[in-house]
Amino acid sequence: MNGASFIQGDLVTYPPQSGVSGAGQPVPPYQQPPYQQQPPYPQAPHPQQQPYPQPPYPQGPSGPGLPQQYPQQFPPHFPQQQPFPPYGAPQPVRRGGAGRKLACAGVVLVVLLGVVAGGAVLLHVARQRAPVRQPLSSSGGGGAWEKVTAGLTAALAAKDEEAFVKPFAAGATKEKQRLVFRNLVKIPWETARWEPGLTMDGQLTVDFVHQVKGVDNFPITEQYGWKVLSAASGPSPDPMAGPPPGVDEVVTEVGGVKDDRGKDAGFGYYPAPWDAYDELAVQVRDHLVVMSDKGQAAELNRDVDVLARAAADDLAAWQKYGPAPTGDRKGASGFFVVLEKNRDVYNKLYRGDGKPNDSLEAGVNMPMQAAQGPKAGDGELLIGGSRIVMDTTGSRFTSDQWQGGVTDIGRHEMAHAIVAPLLTTSGGFDGSGGPRDWVSEGFAEYMALRGKDSLARDELNAYLKDVPFDGQLPGNGDEFYASDADRRTANYTLSGDALRFMASKYGDAKVFAFVAAQYGQPKEYEQQVTAATGQPLAQFQAAWAAHVRSAVPARR
Repeated sequence: MNGASFIQGDLVTYPPQSGVSGAGQPVPPYQQPPYQQQPPYPQAPHPQQQPYPQPPYPQGPSGPGLPQQYPQQFPPHFPQQQPFPPYGAPQPVRRGGAGRKLACAGVVLVVLLGVVAGGAVLLHVARQRAPVRQPLSSSGGGGAWEKVTAGLTAALAAKDEEAFVKPFAAGATKEKQRLVFRNLVKIPWETARWEPGLTMDGQLTVDFVHQVKGVDNFPITEQYGWKVLSAASGPSPDPMAGPPPGVDEVVTEVGGVKDDRGKDAGFGYYPAPWDAYDELAVQVRDHLVVMSDKGQAAELNRDVDVLARAAADDLAAWQKYGPAPTGDRKGASGFFVVLEKNRDVYNKLYRGDGKPNDSLEAGVNMPMQAAQGPKAGDGELLIGGSRIVMDTTGSRFTSDQWQGGVTDIGRHEMAHAIVAPLLTTSGGFDGSGGPRDWVSEGFAEYMALRGKDSLARDELNAYLKDVPFDGQLPGNGDEFYASDADRRTANYTLSGDALRFMASKYGDAKVFAFVAAQYGQPKEYEQQVTAATGQPLAQFQAAWAAHVRSAVPARR
């Protein structure tokens, strides 16, 4: 069975925003070539990459590993562009269940996992009652359910709506699946198929294995829980027996996989946008698919080309400076973005019953584990792609400088998504063991402000003016994703500055290699710093801290 996982250590959020932008002059979003800026840092003899225009102020924090958030706060007024809030905190990785956190900071990894995330979720379920799971055999009941799911696959490929809804019970279930079908046909699929999984507490788990063309490196899996009619007699339908003969409408209810209390089991990436919305609006660009509810189509149509430019910028930077692929592991092929203004829906997309609301989170990137097929090393993750969700009620979307704000959050979250496929571990359930939060969030901030060093220095001054600085690189977990907006924003800003400082001394390629290495082998952190800088960690940190103090008058 293809397990469902959520890798949350890399969940990336954006730095908190402190309000509404001031009356400064908006800066045109894709303008500001890095060459025209007066670099505040001494530049290494390295070719500069095209600029990645981003709001002058730090964006929200994100989490250590996978899901990454974008902050929602506006810093003090700057001459050219207003700063935007930070991102949210990281979310845990899930394997077949629930898992470690990844925030806007780096990469939100939503994965169908059978180990870490699943372990987390299943650990929780186990405290109530161990789920009763049984694998289906290809003969008997299993073979019959394979025919049902194969029918869905063929119907979508043929764009045959009536064939698709045939197995669903008349009434609300059939009509909802009719809407799902109409949403699915709007998306450019490389792969899209349904497979029966196993029975769990009387449900039939069904995997929707899919790969978005130009976006996902490998197929990923969304997992459904079906309530079905059974050929077996008795008070509770048993999917193991297969559907009753001669009956077409055998699926009575469709949702996420539930535990024995009827609550979301915490894995499976359900609901996806095609499940959550009655009618999807979809825009496709090169290596980019952006969608929203049809009622928010005006926002989608306004933002899509700004996001497409952000995507092209990030991909060009990775192609120029990123390390060569290793086996099945390479940077993301493209990006999948959902725009949502309703916070309840935002918190539920891909997360079942929903996650606790983080008011400082403006956006999140969720890495998703690859479905069965591609092989990673023993005990290693293989990420198939990411899903980015952005809250369009934040100042990045609503201010008069919205183009800069959308560019900013786009480059930030997409940077998380680019490196997500390099993850080899979801880390521990407590968020430890994955990439350092300052590395994942710092890379997203570094990418967002590439070519805008003078603006980055303005942000550093603004965000550190009233926040203590101890000369240390930002910590992990709750320390990084602080509940205090000023502290979280400072952590995002310092992290981006540390990588910008590294690039100024040793070149952009060293930064990309360092970040890639940290995602692949998180435990080798100190050796990776030395490989990038030629210095022990303590020496690099001291040099960077001296730079911060010299750049920020309030810290001298």
